[in-house]
Amino acid sequence: MRRRATAALIVFLFMAAPHAEASFKAFTPTGDGVSHPSEADGRVTATPSIHAYRISESERIRMDGRLDDPAWQNAEAGRGFKVWEPDRGSLPSEETVFKTAYDQDAIYFAVACLERDPAKISSHLSRRDRFSKSDIVSIYIDPYFDRTTGYNFKINPLGVLLDSYMYNDGDRDDDWDAVWQAQTYQDAEGWYVEVRIPFSAIRYRTADSMTWGLEVYRYMHGRGEDTAWVTWDRNTRGFISRFGQVTGIEGIRPPRQLEVLPYVVGRTTDPSTGAPPDRLEKFENVGADLKYGVTTDLTLNATVQPDFGQIEADPAVLNLSPFETFYNEKRPFFVEGSRFFQHPDFNLFYSRRIGTGDPNSRIRYAGKLTGKAAGNVTVAALVASSDVTGTGQAHNLLKNGDRLSRYFVGRLGKEFSGGRHRFHLMQTAVVNTANRDVFGEYASREAYTTGADFDLNFHNRDYNIQGSVVTSVVDPEGSASDASVNGAARYGSGGSLDIRRLGGKWRGGVNGRWESAKLDLNDLGFLEAPDEMGTSLFLSHTYNPEGKSKVFNRADFNLNVWKNWLYAGRQGFDVNTGALVWSYGRGHKQWMGTELNGWMQFRNYQEAWWGVNYQTEGTRRYETRGGPLMREPLTFGGWAGFNTDSRKNFVLRLEGNHFRDVTKNHDTNAEIGLQWNQSSAVSHEMEVSFHNRQDDTQYLETVDLALRPYGMGIGGLSYVFGRIHQRTASLTLRTNLLFSRDKSLEIYAQPFLTVGDYSGLRELAKADSYEFIPYVEPGVEARNYDFSYAAVNWNAVYRWEYRPGSTFFLVWTQARSEAETRGASPGSFDNDLRLSSLFHNEPENKVLAKVTYWLAI
Repeated sequence: MRRRATAALIVFLFMAAPHAEASFKAFTPTGDGVSHPSEADGRVTATPSIHAYRISESERIRMDGRLDDPAWQNAEAGRGFKVWEPDRGSLPSEETVFKTAYDQDAIYFAVACLERDPAKISSHLSRRDRFSKSDIVSIYIDPYFDRTTGYNFKINPLGVLLDSYMYNDGDRDDDWDAVWQAQTYQDAEGWYVEVRIPFSAIRYRTADSMTWGLEVYRYMHGRGEDTAWVTWDRNTRGFISRFGQVTGIEGIRPPRQLEVLPYVVGRTTDPSTGAPPDRLEKFENVGADLKYGVTTDLTLNATVQPDFGQIEADPAVLNLSPFETFYNEKRPFFVEGSRFFQHPDFNLFYSRRIGTGDPNSRIRYAGKLTGKAAGNVTVAALVASSDVTGTGQAHNLLKNGDRLSRYFVGRLGKEFSGGRHRFHLMQTAVVNTANRDVFGEYASREAYTTGADFDLNFHNRDYNIQGSVVTSVVDPEGSASDASVNGAARYGSGGSLDIRRLGGKWRGGVNGRWESAKLDLNDLGFLEAPDEMGTSLFLSHTYNPEGKSKVFNRADFNLNVWKNWLYAGRQGFDVNTGALVWSYGRGHKQWMGTELNGWMQFRNYQEAWWGVNYQTEGTRRYETRGGPLMREPLTFGGWAGFNTDSRKNFVLRLEGNHFRDVTKNHDTNAEIGLQWNQSSAVSHEMEVSFHNRQDDTQYLETVDLALRPYGMGIGGLSYVFGRIHQRTASLTLRTNLLFSRDKSLEIYAQPFLTVGDYSGLRELAKADSYEFIPYVEPGVEARNYDFSYAAVNWNAVYRWEYRPGSTFFLVWTQARSEAETRGASPGSFDNDLRLSSLFHNEPENKVLAKVTYWLAI
């Protein structure tokens, strides 16, 4: 028996040896004949092209990363990579060869990353879509072959995956996710990757024979060297439009594209309230996400009872400005595909408006249709409905809620001349019903915005003209019992025009923009401060020595100049007599500023950036919260930052800024960031910041002198300010532990402390000035406004992708906060930056478990 086994092993090795040799020879960077055509050599052909090999029934590819399947022996070899960064166009340190093939269901790529010293191969485990300190193979495809959109698939030597959707000839959406496969292998000659991308995972336009855009990159982390199959002068604008080609994809039947992702979730909350009964709150929910390929180039996404419990908490802030805080979207349904709904100049769609206005709000359903139809027409439409239920009723599908809101967003575009020119139309609508007014009656509010924008590129895309216009219509709330209380609808408009040179070493342009006083995008969009118009210009220079400098890899320098005016004139009247008190006309000067900044990367890959800013005396439109204008003193300042070599396992970042005005108000911020890759599976990030601000004009309140007759006032109102000294300290910690590429534990913590000391109560002496007089009111002291705010957010997420597209989450979150003012707690108030303030209050704890299961039907 032993002799038979030995004989069989000898026969196997004898047969396998030629096969392994043939496999290696098929991926050599040099060669000739049909397997190594010159058209696929990036050093021979400026726009290389490779023919995709059709896999026969007997040539099934085993996804193991070894590149020894018969199909790879017969496929053409793409080679001739050149350096992309840092020294564009030079010969690479190591060679890379790739091949592509396809069958009826998927397209395949095989990439051989040759390496004479395997010890130089860098690789770290990380969860999907979060690469860190690794060599990378990056494959870009343009299935529409429209030269503006595409997909990017990245793989590191440990098989960690990252995917992105590409648009606008180079912008990327890293939140796009697809179900695809990749396997890697490493030996003494280098490392290798096999990739399988199902046709059902991407969008394309079917044809008897298809040609796609193609680009392949290889990044060698230890060398800081990025190489590419197709390269072009770095001063030439464009990215997807410069790709090579993959040809010969023939006879592909449109795949069935239906994906269902049902989920089950359970959550237990220990509330922070300590008063009895301190009971646990339990919540269960079920729902589903659906993705359906209406055609091979249009996708319908829908969600019923979406759950977002595994989402990381928003960062703690204390906002003393007149504007609301902008928070990034983190909910997967709204994050994925968000680029389809982006207006280039105005934020018409801020998805945080949907389903986040009340602790008991929920999204009943949402759906969106996105893609690119025939004729290079882009289509995007989103509908959603939300309501507010009673406590603990959000999971009940049969329970109708209160305050029903419906939302619509649509965007339609057309591309011309190979993607060089684009034109879009956009429409949003919000219908809010059952918003209770102060009399307890139902009311409604409707809001609509319309937008149009264009983007024109000329002379090899070096020159660009971009413009847009938007309008808004808002119908105010009305009483259900008396329709006569409805006011007139408000109409607003805005627009922007840019004329720029964006290619070459020297770049520049001019911009004009306006926002009318009644422009209101905030029912479904985001707009801080309308009622202004302005113009600006910029000039920039890029220094690219291409290896000829002993100091720099690259450097950028920018000069910006801007000037703004108020769009509309206004008048202010005495609240008691109705007499005109103040006024200003349209075009009132707001401010003018100049900025110079730069960024540079040194030959040792350390980076530095800096900037200086100068702004003339100007006008504050919103500082009095709807009252008269207030002047702003001349302001100047600057910033600088530095980080060490990002290729290293330990990276340090230092950054700071300082601004002050001629009245000695000042604002200083310092920040330290650390990244530490402790091992190939453990990494840490820390960010520490300290903010110190002193401002003589921190708004406190507007006093009606008819009720509190102590100030001098402007038109019967005193606009009261205080001198504030505010200190803020914040720490953000992140730790990632990887048990495999599919199992991870992420830990996040953010302690936040801020305190403010007030002194010197003052009121604005006259409109449109920076003149103040003391405000004296019996029993009102500046120190009573002193405040302290402390918050701590913790978040731990265990994530296991137990099968492709299917995930189990186990989440723990803890939140605690404490806010005090001296006036409310005169005996116990303490506004020192004390760590003990972070742990005074009982925290709220939540534990959540969620399971999703991906079904491809």
